[in-house]
Amino acid sequence: PFRIPKAKLTYSDDAFRKAFSFTVLRNPWTRMVSGYRDKLSDEDTQGADKRSIGVKIVSEMRGVDFNTVRIQQLYPTFAEYAGWLVKHSGKVNVHFEPQYNTLCVPQARYDMIVPLEYTGPMGQEVLERIGPANNAHLLGSYDKSSDPRLQKSALYAKEWLSELDEDIVEKLYVIYKTDFQLLNYSNFTHPDFPLPLHEGS
Repeated sequence: PFRIPKAKLTYSDDAFRKAFSFTVLRNPWTRMVSGYRDKLSDEDTQGADKRSIGVKIVSEMRGVDFNTVRIQQLYPTFAEYAGWLVKHSGKVNVHFEPQYNTLCVPQARYDMIVPLEYTGPMGQEVLERIGPANNAHLLGSYDKSSDPRLQKSALYAKEWLSELDEDIVEKLYVIYKTDFQLLNYSNFTHPDFPLPLHEGS
């Protein structure tokens, strides 16, 4: 009811107490890279870009005025994007902020928080709890033939994050630390989602 206040007009308090609540989260590193590729880079993707934010990043990080950025069609590099996130402590736009903010925790509560790469095995438990129609699947889950750990953004995350200054990576981790905690695994070291080793906790 916290995230959908009008639902209280339809359902009773007893219904809310009995309701099963769950959400699916992406690995923070993969989501960060995907947001850059989809919204800020010059890569041709299926998402709607955030060109105005990209212009702002280039202008701010390179000291170039907005008109020059637009006329010369300049796009931010991943390193500039990462530095910009750190500079603003991740408080920039819902597409790039920690998922924790969107979940409205602790006001909203969840019975299960499912990492996207586990929507296969954990999704079955969710479906049994909500009793869906036959052949239903978790909204947003990948096809069984496609492993999220082998998606382009996951592979790019391994490469691009390893090329950043360690201090920047550490500060990025601090920004997304709560998301890692919600997913119940720690940063790069999760065995089922290996990325460059990071010693932060």
